[in-house]
Amino acid sequence: MITVLLKRPHEDAAPLQISDTDDVARLVGGDFELLSDDRLDGISLLVNEELRGVEANNFPVTADGFLDWVYGPCVFVKADGTSLTDEDMEKVRKYLASQV
Repeated sequence: MITVLLKRPHEDAAPLQISDTDDVARLVGGDFELLSDDRLDGISLLVNEELRGVEANNFPVTADGFLDWVYGPCVFVKADGTSLTDEDMEKVRKYLASQV
C-alpha cells in the first residue's frame, strides 16, 4: 500500500491508501495518464484525459512552461512510486492553495 492524495473538483485533497493501478483507475474514472507540473518536483499527477471538457475543471498545471487544466479527479503520487510523505502532502496542498 502507498499513500497518495486524491483531489476532486470543488473538494480539498485527501490522503488515501492504494494498492495498485486498478485503485488509481477506479479513483480517476478509467484509464489514466501521467502528468507533471513544473512547480511540483518529484511528484506526479495521474489523471483521466478522457474527462477533458466532460468533468469540471479541477486546477491549472504548468508543464514545460505551458498552462493546461486538469479535469475531473487527480491522484498525486510520488514520482518514484513510494508513499507521499507528510512534507510531500504539505507541498501539494500549498501548490493547490496557490491555484485559487
